[in-house]
Amino acid sequence: MPALSDRQRVELAIPAYLLYMLTAAPGVFVPADPEKAARAEADIAALRADLRAACCEPLDDLPAKKREALLRRIDRLAKGVVAGWSERPALSVMLALWYFLKDLTDREVLILWQGSAMERAASRLLPMFAHGFEEQMRDAAAQEQARQLLTHLQAEGLYG
Repeated sequence: MPALSDRQRVELAIPAYLLYMLTAAPGVFVPADPEKAARAEADIAALRADLRAACCEPLDDLPAKKREALLRRIDRLAKGVVAGWSERPALSVMLALWYFLKDLTDREVLILWQGSAMERAASRLLPMFAHGFEEQMRDAAAQEQARQLLTHLQAEGLYG
């Protein structure tokens, strides 16, 4: 298999990184049933571990200095994206990120290999916010926000 370019490594890492950042926000996933809170915390911890692994996997084979440089680039790109999240509900952001991820997988820019950290994260994630798809207005807005996210990242030289 040919070596990945820096751009390809960033493209592979950024979806997981964005999801990881969102799941770090307090109260993103709050179970309606307090009795399920402990289980939810464990699920979120496992989700975050998978997202962290999925973000780091494309960089694992690099020397430390190169890995750190790419992580700084990913962080800079993500902070540019996250800056627009402050006024939006977490569910809306999650739906937009899901549609962004779906677009990448549909176009085979990103492949969620069976058993990979990103595939496990996606499998855990969907049940946590699937109820958001029920509102058509929110769903349509999320699809538009996903397109805007892709356009923003394309302007940065990614996902061309």
